[in-house]
Amino acid sequence: MTPVEPLPRERYLGSIATDGAEIGRWCRQHPDRTVPTCPDWTGADLLAHLCGFAIWVGDLHAGRVGPVDPAPVVDAGTAVRDWDSHLDDLLTLLRGTHPATPVPNWSVAADDGTFWARRAAQDIAVHRHDAARLGTGRPDPVPDDIALDGVHEYLDVFVATAFAGGLVPESEATLELTATGPVHTVRRDLPHPGPVTTLRGTASDLLLALWHRREPLELFVSGDRALIETWPHI
Repeated sequence: MTPVEPLPRERYLGSIATDGAEIGRWCRQHPDRTVPTCPDWTGADLLAHLCGFAIWVGDLHAGRVGPVDPAPVVDAGTAVRDWDSHLDDLLTLLRGTHPATPVPNWSVAADDGTFWARRAAQDIAVHRHDAARLGTGRPDPVPDDIALDGVHEYLDVFVATAFAGGLVPESEATLELTATGPVHTVRRDLPHPGPVTTLRGTASDLLLALWHRREPLELFVSGDRALIETWPHI
């Protein structure tokens, strides 16, 4: 199946700005509290991860690093202080990069500016959910359009790259994800067609389940439960 078209760049930038501000607010309120969905991190550690990501994306666009080089390690205390500045730098970079500008990435997707606007928006959307768990325990859902885009990105970028690189074994199986309200169905062979395993939930729930921010089996409808039980952690 042909990958869907990404969202408009301004939608990604708006999502990054809104979610990035919320991440900063939650992580600064609870810098020492463990992130429930990322138990190896505190709130300050989550900000350090995102500061490192923002610096790395800037270095990648400037040609100072390659797409498989590690992100820099940022001190947690420094990250709490400097996150707003790094977020602004990331937004300025992405806003000033034409979607067709050649920028390398590590996946089977096109090497262009659109990839990184989308990847940044999706990474920060999932981490906004992580950060909100520091306080409320019941974060607002990922907006439908961002969540559906994230489901497609997960399958068309991460899963497709894993198969292309031989990182996961090929199988004859088909995954069907049905989003409710609005209804939208995504089907992908893994990578060959076979028995269908279906998950159903809101677009936000499906995205978060793929990233193991919620239990995928809670959304299981029919098919091979073992496929969902062994769904990879990426």
